[in-house]
Amino acid sequence: MEETCCPKAREAVALCLALLVALPLSWSPQVYAQVDYESIAVLLNNVKQVRYRYADSDGNSGEIGFQVLGEETVQGEAAWKVKLEVYPRGKEATVATLWISKSTSRCLQVELKGEVYTGPVAEMFWSQLLVIWATFIGTHTKTWEFAVLYNLAEGGYGRITFLGSELRAVGPTLLLVYKWRWEGYSSAPEAFRRVAEYWFAPASFGTIAVKLHLESSDRQKWLDIELLSIELVRPQPRPNIVIADVRYKERVAPGEEDPVTVVVSNTGDAIGAHNLTITVNEKVEKSFLVVLNPGERKSLNYTLSFTAEGTYTVKVDGITFTITVSRILPARFEVSNLRISPSSVKVGDHSTISVDIKNTGAQPGTHEVMLKVNSQVIESKTVALDPGESTTVSFSYAPSREGTYTIEVDGLTGFLVVGRAGEGVPGGPAPQAPAETGVPWLIIIIYSSNGSTTDRGLGSGEAEEARSPPLAPPPPLKQLIFSPSFFHYLKRCSGLRTPQLLGQASPTSGVERRAPASQPTPPAPGSRHPRCPLHVTP
Repeated sequence: MEETCCPKAREAVALCLALLVALPLSWSPQVYAQVDYESIAVLLNNVKQVRYRYADSDGNSGEIGFQVLGEETVQGEAAWKVKLEVYPRGKEATVATLWISKSTSRCLQVELKGEVYTGPVAEMFWSQLLVIWATFIGTHTKTWEFAVLYNLAEGGYGRITFLGSELRAVGPTLLLVYKWRWEGYSSAPEAFRRVAEYWFAPASFGTIAVKLHLESSDRQKWLDIELLSIELVRPQPRPNIVIADVRYKERVAPGEEDPVTVVVSNTGDAIGAHNLTITVNEKVEKSFLVVLNPGERKSLNYTLSFTAEGTYTVKVDGITFTITVSRILPARFEVSNLRISPSSVKVGDHSTISVDIKNTGAQPGTHEVMLKVNSQVIESKTVALDPGESTTVSFSYAPSREGTYTIEVDGLTGFLVVGRAGEGVPGGPAPQAPAETGVPWLIIIIYSSNGSTTDRGLGSGEAEEARSPPLAPPPPLKQLIFSPSFFHYLKRCSGLRTPQLLGQASPTSGVERRAPASQPTPPAPGSRHPRCPLHVTP
């Protein structure tokens, strides 16, 4: 292998220098220093072949490209075998084969016109030709990204215009291409005063330059680069920007604001840009430049207002709708006062769900009222109302399982609690006591002495025999628990007065009573009132 700089090698180096002149690095500031070995590895891992055409104001033009031929082992290293082609107009074409290390991305050897070169000559060839490719064609990932251009525009350096997008066939590949135009202000730093039109295709590994036109600030110098053909290892990822929702008022009065909200999202796999336009009767009202990352979602807001009555056709990209402007308000329905009765039931029992609905508009109309249970539509009813008329709409619902149900009617929400059949329902009506017949069956007198409690129970009919041995005279009465109806019975048959037993009790009140401060004299032990079939046992 040759390692000396023979005339053919010097010719190759001279060609590299000529290309540097033809494609001056000053056209693309801050990019050259960013190119490294890793950039070349990214390029060769993702692009099988590519060819560009270039031209500038100094008369330089031609084509440049490369093709990955495969992989081979050179000097004990796995390497890409790359065919590099340069066709300058009016000059001899150069075709060279380069072996690029897959581990270091350095050029291991170069074959040019039948001669093989290693060492400094190979490095020179690689460092010039592939860096030119990576700098001007293969990357451009930061300098011409629209996010960078936006920052420059916001910084007051110039104006950026989105020219739209298109599907463009480039050799065997169909690319989604975005188009931008940059016009630098005369007050901006010299590097940003130029005019640039940049077409690019986003890729998984960065940005593919499709077309680039640059002009100096005085318009005397220019450079054009255009992609002629490209073949990718993997298909280009695509964005998919869609309109997810459009919200507006269908009818407004003259001068009334009609806020339009457009929700857009990117359901694709790559960053995307879209020029969203709102038109009214074919006249552009507002344009939004939407830039969305994959999975991103944005809401765009714009307020329309109309002074004259009539019907207006509004378009948001491919979505068309009408807005009616009139002083006569249409039928408008207000739903209120959600009622769930009862709000607690047992499984299988019915609950009635009701709402009030009123037509607050100036014209007759119909409205569909829907009942939803746990977000599922169960039933709907349609009502027709004249202006100012109102009505009540009711639904009957019988849950089949216990639990808490969310009830919704036209945006109004409530809850229905369902318990197991045969059990009380929390929050429901109190269970009714069984009807009492004859003499109330129980009275319990509770005494408290030295931490002990003694109970006595009396049943209806003849007095029951005591279940325990006779006790000493009881301590002062602490608590009296009785059935309300027993209280009335005792009052009737024994002649006891109400104040002696703490006053009147509500028939549905609780059954716990405290003894009065001074107690009446109890009947003698073992005695029986002539009208009371009960023994009073201490």
